[in-house]
Order: sequence, then structure tokens, then C-alpha cells
Amino acid sequence: MTAFLARRHVLAAVAGGAMATLPPGGRAARAAGIDDWNFYRRHFVSADGRVIDNGNGNVSHTEGQGYGMLFAQAFDDRETFDSLFHWTERTLRRRDDALHAWHYLPDAPNHVPESENATDGDLLIALALTLAGDRWGRQDLTDAACAIYAALRQKVVVQVGAYSVLLPGLYGFTFPTHVVLNPSYYIMPSLLAGALLDDAGVWMRVVRDGRRLLHQGRFGRWNLPPDWLSLPRVGGVPGIAQPWPPRFSYDAIRVPLYLQWAGMLDAPMRASLRRYWGAWGSTAGLPAWVDLKTGEHAPYGAPPGFHALGVTCGLADPSDFPAMEANTNYYSASLTLLSRLVQDGLAAGVMRAAASGG
Repeated sequence: MTAFLARRHVLAAVAGGAMATLPPGGRAARAAGIDDWNFYRRHFVSADGRVIDNGNGNVSHTEGQGYGMLFAQAFDDRETFDSLFHWTERTLRRRDDALHAWHYLPDAPNHVPESENATDGDLLIALALTLAGDRWGRQDLTDAACAIYAALRQKVVVQVGAYSVLLPGLYGFTFPTHVVLNPSYYIMPSLLAGALLDDAGVWMRVVRDGRRLLHQGRFGRWNLPPDWLSLPRVGGVPGIAQPWPPRFSYDAIRVPLYLQWAGMLDAPMRASLRRYWGAWGSTAGLPAWVDLKTGEHAPYGAPPGFHALGVTCGLADPSDFPAMEANTNYYSASLTLLSRLVQDGLAAGVMRAAASGG
């Protein structure tokens, strides 16, 4: 805990004191959420510790493992946490560093066909290890988190013009004229934990420059972040990356939640999001995606997890928070449970530790 609190003044300065506004997690909130965790665990966590993405052929990936580990530690479920972590290390850990291959294909002859990582998955795993190590006084988990942050710093944090940026993975995102970024991979609470456990200067530059990019890289009628962002190497401003669809969709929807979690969802971005949320007549009319260039939108509605996120971020009425049982797929369920935890303060351990006494 001493090492965890050593740089709390750095974090308090970045968040402008907003981190301290997150409500403390109490017994009542934890009891109310345990049924949601039990639902999630029954439907999406296998007996051997694999989080199953039933919306994508029952694959598993580091994003899901990270979410599952975060949820398990939030509800003090050591047995499930250890099962998830051990499966992740045994199955996805890369040979040459502390990062992880990004996905597992249960029906393929080679279950892990490539060693490419996904930075958001590694950041979620590292944050879960950080919080679990602190919660249970386990140095082995803290050491594992430190190793992941060090590897990420060395391999996916790069300088592009005036920005220290976070590449989405080890390969395939750097080009002669530009780099491609994913705004939703800026999981601010995990980046702050990296500053606590690893090189504070590097990680705080990533946080500061990430916040700049998230504000500058917004487009369309509602001034929203895209799923994928392009940043020129020399001059210029961020733009929507090609060849991905120019959408605010299943990736970018997480941007406000991660900012809210860290106390960084400020008034201008919240106002843009509120205009978007209110443009559809009712919460039920919210589409699954919108094209930031043409204004075209999905012909089908957003899943329950989007509505949960909207409530937590102050974009929708609290009565619109969906029941956990309304979720039929892994991703929506993950957004719903994480939104509940952020709303109730149960996911705020890293921020509370940073802000206490700051």
C-alpha cells in the first residue's frame, strides 16, 4: 500500500481533485450488486476461468478476462479471480514479455493462433491485478501488474509529434505518415495505476495527451469520438481513421464511462453526449451506432449496456438503468456491470487511494 500511495499527489493534480468525488463503496451497494455478479458469472464465466464472448462465436479475449477479474475483485470473489487469472496466464501469456495474446478460439485447431496483444485487454488485466493485490495484500498480484505496465510502457507507448500515445497493439497500427489509435483503449483508471506502479512521468504524459486527443478527436453533428482515430506524424490534427467505418459505436461508447470512472468526464464532453442521447426522442430510441460523417444510424437499437452507461455518466434518467437480466450477450452485460460498479463506487479503489490525503 505504501508504494500505491506514494504518488497520489500526481494523480490528484491530473484529475483536478475530481477523483475524490466518487462515492465510497458501501455494504448496501455491494449487496445490491452481488446478484448481478452472480448472473454474470453463471452466464459468461466457464468453470476453468474463461470469460466467454457469446456474441462472437464463444471466443475469449483479454478484454473479457480483464473485465471478469475486475468484477471478481470488486465482489471479493477470490476463487473466481484466481481461476480467471490462472487461465489467462496459462493460455494467453506471451513467451517473451508480460503481455498477452489477445484472443482464444475454442473451435480452432490452434486455440491461440497469433501472439498479437490488445492494449486495452492488458490494461484491464493490469488494473484488476493492481486492485486485487491491494485488496487482498498479495504482492504476487502487484508484481504481475508492475510487469504488465513496464512491458506496455516499453512496447506500445510511442511519441508521435507532440503526443505520447498508446498504440492499440504491438503490430499493425504504425504507418509512415500516421498512427492509428483507439480512443476507447485509454482506460484512464488503469493508466493512473500505471503511474503509481511504474514510470509516473511516462504514464502521466500518456494521460494528459490522451485527454487532449479525446477532446480534439471528436466529429460529426454531436461532436463524438470515433471508434478509430488517425494521428499524423507531422503537424495536422487527429481525424477519423480509415478503412474502419467512421462510427461512434461499440468501441467508442466506452470513452465516457472510462472518463467518468476516473472523474475526468468534463462539462464540454458531457454536454455533447447529452445532446446525442437526447436526440432520439427517448432512451429506447438510442441507436447502436451513428456514422460521424453522414449522420446515418443503425437500424437497430443500442443494447442494454449502452443505456446503463448513459445513466452512470449522467446522460439519462436513473430509472432507465436496465436490469442485469436484460442482457443476453457478454459485451452488453460487461458494460452494465461495470457501469453499476462505477455508479456505486465499487470500482473506484484506485481513485480513492490516490485521492485520500491528497
